[in-house]
Amino acid sequence: MTSPSQRARERFDHPVIDADGHVLEYPPALLPFLRESLGQPLFDRYLDGMSPHGQIMQAGRAEDRRRTRTPQSAWWGTPARNTRDLATAALPRLMYERLDELGIDFTVLFGTKAFGAAAPADGDLRRGLCRGLNAYYAETYAAYSDRMTVAGVIPMHDPGEALDELEHCRSLGLKVAAFPEGVLRPIPEPADGHGSPFLLPGQAHWFDTFGLDSACDYDPVWSACERLGFAAVCHGGLGCISPYRFTSISNYSYNHIGSFADSMHRLVKSLFLGGVTRRFPRLNFAVLECGVGWAAILLADLIEHWKKRGPEGLRNLDPAGIDWNELEKLVREYGGGLFETGGDLRGGLRELPGIGLAPEELDDWRRVGVESEADIVERFAPRFYFGCEADDRTLAFAFAPGNPLGARLRPVFSSDLSHWDVPEMDAVVAEAYELVEREVLSERDFREFVCRNPARLFLDQNPAFFEGTLLEGRDLADGD
Repeated sequence: MTSPSQRARERFDHPVIDADGHVLEYPPALLPFLRESLGQPLFDRYLDGMSPHGQIMQAGRAEDRRRTRTPQSAWWGTPARNTRDLATAALPRLMYERLDELGIDFTVLFGTKAFGAAAPADGDLRRGLCRGLNAYYAETYAAYSDRMTVAGVIPMHDPGEALDELEHCRSLGLKVAAFPEGVLRPIPEPADGHGSPFLLPGQAHWFDTFGLDSACDYDPVWSACERLGFAAVCHGGLGCISPYRFTSISNYSYNHIGSFADSMHRLVKSLFLGGVTRRFPRLNFAVLECGVGWAAILLADLIEHWKKRGPEGLRNLDPAGIDWNELEKLVREYGGGLFETGGDLRGGLRELPGIGLAPEELDDWRRVGVESEADIVERFAPRFYFGCEADDRTLAFAFAPGNPLGARLRPVFSSDLSHWDVPEMDAVVAEAYELVEREVLSERDFREFVCRNPARLFLDQNPAFFEGTLLEGRDLADGD
């Protein structure tokens, strides 16, 4: 019997490249790799502790969650009724054998036990976890590399550790490097009761997103990605749990809806306004499991802000341009009793405009280096790829004619295999193709989504990415 996705594949003739599936690591197989990478004392401490992600999954009682503000988890997060799908998530050979049934030619997989691996404040623990996971992925999935590859996890608390692990991933033969969306950093002088009103009471940390205002210069990391042939792929959950993402202690759907879009919105803004896509105009960045609708809004927002608060727009806002005599004349003519207070009219008028203390550098766009709308589109649209799942109707926004200058954004197919939002693995490609059948996407849009965009995300950085795979020799990133 053919699966729904196999039947959908009969409707089109191009490959399907999955940019974001998942695996469920079998702990008894994984733990020896972690013991080797951590050393026995640190490994024992790892076993005795519990990651924040583990704490979320194990915080059951409402009173405990209320006391600690622990968010409500996805308490059932993997396939259950379909036992074959659950086994597929854990068994590489079974997933490999089922790929035709799933309608997928090649899949990039991400770990599940990897969630939180790049988060620990203890650098030895953090680096050891990432190193052990990456060794496990490389060895366990090597035999299936013609159709599957697993992403290595890159710690990012400082550029040095990221560079070391990128080199390690390269030496292991891993072809995809996955970064967290940010790191939590201590504030050197946390506010006390009389401190900043912009910090929560007792707040001692802030969230660094690697670009604008970052504590570190991550340009060596992006340069290494180019040199080693890695796209900069960012997947939510690999690092710490941002306190802004999950805030409900009782409702997981509240926590999940929009959370990845929110975190990746911060990251993309940071990279763009920090000038990273200007300095690295050939490096591709991917942000996964977040959709693309918000990105269309972000691009439009960036252009409107550049028009009105870029160097030219600021001329209209510079207080030096106020004609105070003209303003006083108009107030006396039209103000009536509103301004007849008996006080110093000229002094009062000085308080009227919204004038704050200007920063040392007035140009918010100095790092981006743009002179036109076209420059903004060029630094944004070709450089960012957005992971979208099969049922995401906002995919249409990526190709909407209302996008600035007709820009076509670059969504990539993200199956999310092995997690709760894939009820049946063999139907996920069929579900994606329903967007064509319902005229949400055109055939051209769909091809870009499931083939062309995922292919060029990786091929731009590594032209040999598909060598030795089922897709070797195929013209995957061709135009229409």
